[in-house]
Amino acid sequence: MYSKASRSTILVIGDVRNTVNQIRYQRVLALAEAYPLYVVTTSPLPAALREKVCEVHVVGRWLSMLRTCLRLAQRLAADGDLVVHTVYAPRPMVAGFLCRLLVQCRWIYDLYDHPSLTWSRSGGLRRLLKYGMWRLALSRMLYWADVWVIGMHPGILSHLPVPRRRCRLVLSGGPGIQELPVRETREPTNRQMVFCYAGPLEAQRGSRLIASWARSYDGPPGCLHLMGSEDYRAVDAIESVREEAFRRGLRIVRHGWIEHDKVLEILRSGNIGLCAIAPHVLNYRYSYPIKVVEYMSQGLVPVATDGQGVRTLIRHGETGFVARYGYESFSRAITEAISACQDRDRHKTLLSNMRRNVKHRSWSSLNRNLLLDIETALGTTI
Repeated sequence: MYSKASRSTILVIGDVRNTVNQIRYQRVLALAEAYPLYVVTTSPLPAALREKVCEVHVVGRWLSMLRTCLRLAQRLAADGDLVVHTVYAPRPMVAGFLCRLLVQCRWIYDLYDHPSLTWSRSGGLRRLLKYGMWRLALSRMLYWADVWVIGMHPGILSHLPVPRRRCRLVLSGGPGIQELPVRETREPTNRQMVFCYAGPLEAQRGSRLIASWARSYDGPPGCLHLMGSEDYRAVDAIESVREEAFRRGLRIVRHGWIEHDKVLEILRSGNIGLCAIAPHVLNYRYSYPIKVVEYMSQGLVPVATDGQGVRTLIRHGETGFVARYGYESFSRAITEAISACQDRDRHKTLLSNMRRNVKHRSWSSLNRNLLLDIETALGTTI
């Protein structure tokens, strides 16, 4: 536990699910342990987090969030030092900017995703308007932030405006885990190979790529578990190959969104974890995929498509396998992973390397370091 600082912190954030390895969940947990924390959010907090914070304000549309943040900031600033900590999305960014400008508090901008997430799923005029809002207004507001927390791969800085000299940068270290590796070894088998995918099932997350691989599956009898919220286009892509995959020996099980404990239970039965992310989506390309770390912690050999954050976590053939975003490369990497899982000595070496890779990625230590870095940054922004 941390001894709480006297300064109050307002965290402006979106939906926080009851998923302990999610960065949003951990941000609330870390800040609540270090500061008197007031949360402005679009959805109620999980019960485990609600009891740790001072107040939760659930808001709706633009004006509701902005009005709530300003009133809360004015009240807390009257009692002493105040920091407003916001995430990457447009509404929280505007709220942080207005509090910084009108209340004279300090503003921390937390970039664990890139604002492109808000327009990458839109099309036509809506996409153009969102992109224009970022380029012409929101990105310029960042100039006034006192601290940037870079929760993604540092390469994302090349896509951001130049910060002012007084702004301090904090690198968060990427994703962590709460669970330790569950098995020292997992015996390879020629009877069935269990593949797992955990995360939103949508085109940007490689659903069509996974479907193409399943349609042409050529390996030992296998089962593919798909866990996460589902986009109807992704579901159509998967269902269109189900019968052909089954004829080739691959059974597909769609679980939809399920509780995190159930996800971990299924992962513990698996051999190979899939992480396919389309390279054209900026925020996913540069992020550290949380699921890669989670796969490693549960003893699954990860197969991921290429990206700067992915290369930071996976050394091809040593801690997993990396492929280009394309059917042939992805299928070839999975074939390599199957072969490695069926080779007792190589599989044992992979597991050892993966355990070593995630050994120091506990959320407790990452959060502790993040808070120390934030304190240092705030100490030099006065």
